[in-house]
Amino acid sequence: MISEAETPAVEPLLSVHDLKASYDESIILRGVTMKVKPNSVVALLGRNGVGKTSLLRSIMGLMPKTEGDIQFEGRSISGMRTDQRARAGLGYVPQGRDIFPNLTVQENLEVSLSISGKAGKERLEEVYELFPVIKEMLGRKGGVLSGGQQQQLAIGRAILTNPKLLIFDEPTEGIQPSIIDQIEDAIHLLKKQGNLSIILVEQYLDFAKAACDEFYILDRGSVVLEGESEELTGEVIEKYLTV
Repeated sequence: MISEAETPAVEPLLSVHDLKASYDESIILRGVTMKVKPNSVVALLGRNGVGKTSLLRSIMGLMPKTEGDIQFEGRSISGMRTDQRARAGLGYVPQGRDIFPNLTVQENLEVSLSISGKAGKERLEEVYELFPVIKEMLGRKGGVLSGGQQQQLAIGRAILTNPKLLIFDEPTEGIQPSIIDQIEDAIHLLKKQGNLSIILVEQYLDFAKAACDEFYILDRGSVVLEGESEELTGEVIEKYLTV
């Protein structure tokens, strides 16, 4: 019988090691190291302008690194293009949603289905269950939806790519409270299925704490604190996150 002390360590799904990145000769990321375990939610926190979005963009291959490595499922993806990372299992919902405003809701979904094929089609009903409004508005142009509805569509599109890691950049920004609750419920349900991890950049700290298992706090492009969700105390928030 294996005792708790002898239980093998869980290999991370994503491992970022000593990642450095610059933009126009300005250093943005200063040796960031972080891990995301399988079937976990990691909140990436920090004040505005500390490098959170740059870190997400680097993970997705949208911002080139200058040093360090990114590994996914035990292999380096640093040399992969963004579309190759997406096909490997990384889904991304950027800040501002980034849907196609002139396409209908259904056409927006079909863009993701064209990438994922059968695996994505099998998740279509799941998306409708998480966000019923998407099914109700299939014929509407994405640009006429409310901000909250566009966010639900953006998340739905990402789910249809059948990701193993889903990356959210401030999903509650500018969203009404009722839809924030739906997004939180969706995160819990996705995690409960047991085959998906999530990175969450979020300024709404109550939402982040309720959703995450672990957190990393960035300041000036570096990780200054990490821990489990219960360690995200008022004292920590006051020291690192209060403006």
